[in-house]
Amino acid sequence: MHQLADSSVFWIAAIVALAVLYMLPTLIGLIRGVDRLALVFLVNLIGAPLLIGWPAALILAFGPRQSPLPRSAHRIPGGPRCRGRVRVTGGSGTDGGRRGYSY
Repeated sequence: MHQLADSSVFWIAAIVALAVLYMLPTLIGLIRGVDRLALVFLVNLIGAPLLIGWPAALILAFGPRQSPLPRSAHRIPGGPRCRGRVRVTGGSGTDGGRRGYSY
């Protein structure tokens, strides 16, 4: 047992395991894509040493997820509809620094 306590590998593994356990609510929130990840992180970081923040951060980590944008939100309303590739032309200095776009 004394050899284990003198082993540097044991202490490095123990510190890494404790750090992962300490930040577990934040890691769960990050993996789940929770809505208020910054709040989970702050509650975890500040409140965990007080022993009430860690369970609170864990509850927040299992809270509502971020909702993905609907497909219609990716389009620009009233924007041009392009069917194909857009190529940038010009820009060689002869056109005054302006670039043209070819559809």
